[in-house]
Amino acid sequence: MDRRGSVPSASLERRLGPIREAFLAGKLDRALELAEVAVRTDPREPAFLSIAARVLGVLERHERAIAMAGRALAITDHPEPRMVRGDALRSLGRTDEALVDFERALTMAPQSRELLLALVTTLEEAGRTDEARARLGSLATSLAAETAADPRAAYEVAKIEVHDGRFAAAVARIDAALPAAGPGSIGSTMLLHLRAKALDRAGRYDEAWESAMRSHADRGVRFDPSSLDEAATAAIARWSRDALRAEHGEGIDDPLPIFIAGMPRSGTSLVDQVIHAHPSAAGVGELETLERWAESLSIPGRRHESGVRIGSRYLAELRRLAPSATRVANKALGNAGVLGHLATLFPSSSLVEVVRDPRDVAVSCVFGTFNAVRFPWTARPEWVAAAWRASRRMMEHWATVIPQPILSIHYEDLVSRGQPEIKRLLTHVGLPWDDTVESFHAARRTVRTLSYDQVSKPLYTSSVGRWRHYERHLAGIDWPSPSIDG
Repeated sequence: MDRRGSVPSASLERRLGPIREAFLAGKLDRALELAEVAVRTDPREPAFLSIAARVLGVLERHERAIAMAGRALAITDHPEPRMVRGDALRSLGRTDEALVDFERALTMAPQSRELLLALVTTLEEAGRTDEARARLGSLATSLAAETAADPRAAYEVAKIEVHDGRFAAAVARIDAALPAAGPGSIGSTMLLHLRAKALDRAGRYDEAWESAMRSHADRGVRFDPSSLDEAATAAIARWSRDALRAEHGEGIDDPLPIFIAGMPRSGTSLVDQVIHAHPSAAGVGELETLERWAESLSIPGRRHESGVRIGSRYLAELRRLAPSATRVANKALGNAGVLGHLATLFPSSSLVEVVRDPRDVAVSCVFGTFNAVRFPWTARPEWVAAAWRASRRMMEHWATVIPQPILSIHYEDLVSRGQPEIKRLLTHVGLPWDDTVESFHAARRTVRTLSYDQVSKPLYTSSVGRWRHYERHLAGIDWPSPSIDG
């Protein structure tokens, strides 16, 4: 695309070539470096702005991707930056804005299957399944006539079939599409995990487990679980109460932040959604700004921003995202490992830990599609058990060195008892009771985690003890006890 949104000139193509090559080779930092140089050289060239936005989106720097795509669109309206911006908005849970971009892009490129699938994905994640199904109608028909399966399209159609309880149809569609995806590819990973989900819901548990484990094996996930215990030991030795105070001083006295810690798939999304439903509060999902900064503090020689500076930026970000809220919850997956830093930086913040039976956590992790680089331990149940222990060690340590109390919420108690547990939660974070929190599942919000299709339902207990369906696959593992004082 150029300023008129037409086919790029030969000269422009030559300048875009190295950026695309780096991007396609997975050298994202290099691709971004080249794209940013191109943007500085010609800040009015929408093709440079658009490809820079695309790279930023893949790097999960979504706010910058939105801004960069917006600059391209201010010069010329074109489906490419519309889609890039829509993807970034969707990743931040800004569903309505994302849908506007996808719909507009489709008017300019009505034959684009990629745009249609992005639109359908966003509708499905927002719980607007009927609309997603309607938009997929003609595509599902065309897929049936194709001799070569389209893995991405098959995935979206199969998701709707799983939602509708047509599990056998979903499995058949996935099996037909898998050869085209290729073992270990992102497409294959997504298809195999959806296949596992369909088989699980159909009660075909051994086949479901095999499908999930096949996905992890195809990706070649490798991990040494002893590294988790070693990392926890090092962090505990380094970050005493005095060390935290020396690093962060008096911190920032502001009660706005709530930090929710817990293992992936332990119920942190549910707690976040309950808080978000309160009229005086909000949840921002997995905002990793502070988590990544805090992790950098333990890297020798790494330069980092001061706590006060990044803390002030974090508060400004919360107030921009939720301007009317008096409490804002953040459930970043790494919070347990850095909670001491967060608590010391914000001594008036509220801290919540969510605990769930480690066997149920393990099953849910194995069936999830986590980043294999950042969370490789989610690929095997024995690795999850090791991660659970390391997380508990960190939480027990933080409880002895930080100034404020940590509220422990047991997932099993929350889903079975409901209101009493929700009242405990609200009291702890300084919010009065409000009846709307019991209708948390009706909150108009897109949850951008693996739990998105679960927190849109009322409290249910069917996931408690799910591990029993997979007991023979969990045998022989030394499982820690989930019992802690709340």
